[in-house]
Amino acid sequence: MTRRSAEAIAVLIREGWNVRHPPYGYAAMTVTGARSRHGTPRTRLTPDPRRALVVQDVFYWRAITGLSVEHITARLDADPGRYPPPGTHTAWPLAAVETMLTDVKYTGYQATGTRDENGAFRPVEQWVLSDQPAHRALVTPALFWAAQDPVTSVRRIPHRLLAPVHGSTASGDEKEVR
Repeated sequence: MTRRSAEAIAVLIREGWNVRHPPYGYAAMTVTGARSRHGTPRTRLTPDPRRALVVQDVFYWRAITGLSVEHITARLDADPGRYPPPGTHTAWPLAAVETMLTDVKYTGYQATGTRDENGAFRPVEQWVLSDQPAHRALVTPALFWAAQDPVTSVRRIPHRLLAPVHGSTASGDEKEVR
């Protein structure tokens, strides 16, 4: 990616736009009237009612019960009707659970640049985050950080990720988010 395109993506991220495929648990919602200079519709993330609950369970199992990624994957695979695997998979790949647990987008912020070219976390000072929550959070920042593996290089929490969660429910029924 060129420096110019990286800078353009950073601007879109800071404004809260979705620029990539939505993570598991979210769907891309086209914003009427918002288009790129090439005419492509701009999107924001919105919770997928069925899969958002799966994301919440995964974070809860990791952060609160301390389950390993392997045990979480086995639990998901034990009930595919309740926990549908991502994409066209018939079972949950370990990498899908690992990716989910380390994607800061679940806290309601758009983000890019969180990992280096080898897949390791960059220092949080190098992350590009939206200036404010951009979509409904599926997990609280506290739950997100509690779910992080202690061997990762993530040590300092960006100040804005400690703010109250924007939209604390995954659906309009006011059910508490775990």
